[in-house]
Amino acid sequence: MLSILGKPARACDGFTRREMLHVGSLAALGLSLPQVLTGTPSVSAGGNIPGRGRARACVLIYLFGGPSQLETFDLKPDAPSHVRGEFNPIATNVSGIQICEHLPRLASLADKYCLIRSMHHEHPRHGWGLYHMLTGHRHSRPDLDAPPTGDDFPGIGALVTRLKTARHGVPTAVTLPRWNRFLDLPNDYAGEKAGFLGSAFDPWLVRSLSDGLAFQPEGLALPVDVPVGRLGERRQLLAAVDRQIAAWGETGQAHDAMHAQAMHLVTSSAIRRAFDLNGEPQPLRERYGRHPFGQGLLLARRLVEAGTTLVQVNWHNDGSDVKSPFWDTHKDNFNTLRDKLLPPADVGLSAFLEDMRVRGLLANTLVLVMGEFGRTPRIGQVVMNGATDSSGRDHWPHAYTVLAAGAGIRGGTVHGSSDDRAAYVRDDGVTPPDLHATVLHLLGIDRDAIIFDRQGRPHMASEGRPVLGLL
Repeated sequence: MLSILGKPARACDGFTRREMLHVGSLAALGLSLPQVLTGTPSVSAGGNIPGRGRARACVLIYLFGGPSQLETFDLKPDAPSHVRGEFNPIATNVSGIQICEHLPRLASLADKYCLIRSMHHEHPRHGWGLYHMLTGHRHSRPDLDAPPTGDDFPGIGALVTRLKTARHGVPTAVTLPRWNRFLDLPNDYAGEKAGFLGSAFDPWLVRSLSDGLAFQPEGLALPVDVPVGRLGERRQLLAAVDRQIAAWGETGQAHDAMHAQAMHLVTSSAIRRAFDLNGEPQPLRERYGRHPFGQGLLLARRLVEAGTTLVQVNWHNDGSDVKSPFWDTHKDNFNTLRDKLLPPADVGLSAFLEDMRVRGLLANTLVLVMGEFGRTPRIGQVVMNGATDSSGRDHWPHAYTVLAAGAGIRGGTVHGSSDDRAAYVRDDGVTPPDLHATVLHLLGIDRDAIIFDRQGRPHMASEGRPVLGLL
């Protein structure tokens, strides 16, 4: 065990700096923080828990803005009209499970997924909900839709990059086609990047091109006058500069890591092939939908095939009205969902699930479809945004639905339930930390793996417990 000499300083939680350094060295030997502090084995460590390591990859599909549970996967046809709204439920291919009439393709595939109708947390703000869903931790700035900082907990893509062994020439985590942000705000939201792990662990951002039907990693285009073979020569010329940058400490380390990753990506034939969507049969591209969401899902499948561990597909810039943008339907909820949001979601998601199944990828790829919260049970109810009108629904974090599929998830099932107005969870509640821990569990990462913030303080990778009832 490594010991650090010097006068110990006792922290407010009763442990000395020396003791915490001992914790860090124990973690390197395979012991986690709960084991050290309690003297007992960690519940999530060990290999016999059902489903652990079942997933080789995860595709996280994020419907930014907060999709309404009452107009997607948890309709309440017997509720009063001001709750149930205008849409009707339809039968799926699983007896007893109904979803929205405007999701007919997904209805035909219900045996492939589980609906978690008991998601919940406590805060009705976009930034807080997104941060909670993607990091598994509560936001330290609850009343702000805050930009990313170096003190944030890492998003799931960054965490997986830190804790999973990278495959040569393939990015561990990719986000496409944009970071989540509203078009009238100057910043992205905290929760998607690496935070205190450092920018070297940020997921690779892959933006869509102007037509929305092709994609390119940001900053990685290879100039036409530079053949791949010449990159090695140019890399040698940069070596001296890189050594100087490396002496800058954390900034230099981040630069060096990102430079190495960029070289791997530019020179990787697997990645170049993955981004060439023209290699797909045109009928399949049409089946996914000729829009950025569908083509992004097609790229996600190709990245999984190439070896990427975590792909996050965010809802694209769909030209929404900034007063009721994306899935944030404060106004004209029903027309917006019926005409603009549900059709491409139904087409893209159904094509993706079926394509993954046919290719044998769904069995070992976890798929999650989520937002930061749901919408108010009562139409026109104001909770967070006074611009919500009589045709819209405001933010509602107390009960909403996440779709889960693949990697041992029990298809054709519903986990948990909400009350008769989809307002509050009735049973088997699932929190964002629990969902976060489930992702790590299926990817074979212990939730009590230790990561350190910029002050050297240890943190468990996740505060939640895997939801084994999904498996």
